[in-house]
Amino acid sequence: MPGQIIIVSGTSGSGKSTTCELFAKRSEDFWLLYGVDHFMAGTFPAKFGHHGPRARDGVYAHPLDEADPEGPLRWSFGENGHRAFAAFHEWVASASREGCNIIVDHLTMMDPPLLQDCVSRLQGLPVLFVSLKPPFEVLMERVANRQMDKKLPTAELGADDPIRRIIERLSRLRPWFYGAVYANDCYDLQIDTEAHGPEVVCDLIERRLAEGPGTAFDQLQRRFTAGTTE
Repeated sequence: MPGQIIIVSGTSGSGKSTTCELFAKRSEDFWLLYGVDHFMAGTFPAKFGHHGPRARDGVYAHPLDEADPEGPLRWSFGENGHRAFAAFHEWVASASREGCNIIVDHLTMMDPPLLQDCVSRLQGLPVLFVSLKPPFEVLMERVANRQMDKKLPTAELGADDPIRRIIERLSRLRPWFYGAVYANDCYDLQIDTEAHGPEVVCDLIERRLAEGPGTAFDQLQRRFTAGTTE
């Protein structure tokens, strides 16, 4: 029997990593824990990430409007970026096929086509698809508070501070991330994490699992096969 997969999607600050960690910790069942944060921080080579010198071959940030180079940014993938995320999704599928339950935090955007690839590679496996979505203003406040808590050690370098440049780039990415990650409207469970804390979020996921298999990925498979995201 394949193991249960839970995909928890949301932007930075939505609570997806906290939810996945708490869910696995408090469950009496065996749950593997993985996700995009583990993947980008510990598996994906930093020099091919969007702060690295070879980002164009991996995951790179560029202006949403090329006519406004100082404006909002978005992500795009080079060849290695597409390959790496395909491997990420195959790892999740392999865990399930080996009979392991696995809970995964993810950025299930459709452009680049991460959601489409994930749905295709997990076809035929039991997937519960969960979205964590607080209001945009709440996300921005949470992320700003995180930055203030970091006490940047090189702040005296001013505009030449590499950490400051990274934070500025992330700030320009956030509006696009919010729109891209939440562009999909098909989930098994959608939760406002302004209204519900991590314990309650885990309760809601457990209750939905008890109701039976998720159907969102099957619906999305039919949509994507038909060539539509509507």
